[in-house]
Amino acid sequence: MNATELVQSFFPDTTGCPRVYRLLRAASEPAHWELGEMPGPDDIHPLGEVLEYVINAKMTCLLADWLSRHHHTQSFPRPMQQFLRGQLRLNAHRSRKHHQEAAAIIIALHDHDVPAAAINGIAHAALLYPGAGVRQSSDVDILIPASAAATAADVLTRRGYYSTGRSPTTLHRDFDDPIVPGLTLDLTTRLAHTGDDATIHTILDRRIPAPSSGEHQAPLPVLHRDDGFRHTLARVASQRRWPALADALHYALDDTDPQPATALDKPSRAGWKVIRSCWPQLPQDTPLAGGH
Repeated sequence: MNATELVQSFFPDTTGCPRVYRLLRAASEPAHWELGEMPGPDDIHPLGEVLEYVINAKMTCLLADWLSRHHHTQSFPRPMQQFLRGQLRLNAHRSRKHHQEAAAIIIALHDHDVPAAAINGIAHAALLYPGAGVRQSSDVDILIPASAAATAADVLTRRGYYSTGRSPTTLHRDFDDPIVPGLTLDLTTRLAHTGDDATIHTILDRRIPAPSSGEHQAPLPVLHRDDGFRHTLARVASQRRWPALADALHYALDDTDPQPATALDKPSRAGWKVIRSCWPQLPQDTPLAGGH
């Protein structure tokens, strides 16, 4: 598969922009890792031409962080430097607000005997990019058992949340904050790789606290790394979005909590194939299957 085909896989409208692919692939890689071909000056300049794709992909902050770490921002005009720094500051504030609210909600659910864990963007911001403020998320996703959906919605309603009309479990709350004026929260009872209720209960029993990046930041319960990795790989396979791709790669290259090899489900195997289409030097088997 060549670069143009890979661009089409993730950005159907950017087949003619392989430099967008190269930049976002580099931005997806964890710090201190350089798995793919390093983008050159011709890929980076002019940056304005790729920003629309980066913004739509919700990768602005990961790219801004990559540009800063590799000392590219100093070559930009001052307004562009200020824009990129401003995006990182804004996202750091938004992430803190989302983290605090998600942690408070999970505590409130626990008080009503509802086990819950943060998943997706806000969970990965805390677990895979702690303190960096680079993982963007527009809302908060919380996993609960299907049997607890009505109780959870009632608890949130009493906290000031109201239905958006999108679904009974998609709720919104307004905040007196000029940067984060509100928060949309999705209560979900399934993961990308499983919707089995008994399995969801088992996964919630295995949840762990994400690292805290500040002394005043409450611990955020998230999925165990094994479960989070499987879910994220399945999301990559079904959605092919760059933030999920970056999350899965961070899981794969993080050996802080190595686990014994276990059988991998079909959706997660499909996600790993997508990962390897971008980074073919990665092992044939996922770390979960004993290939790391």
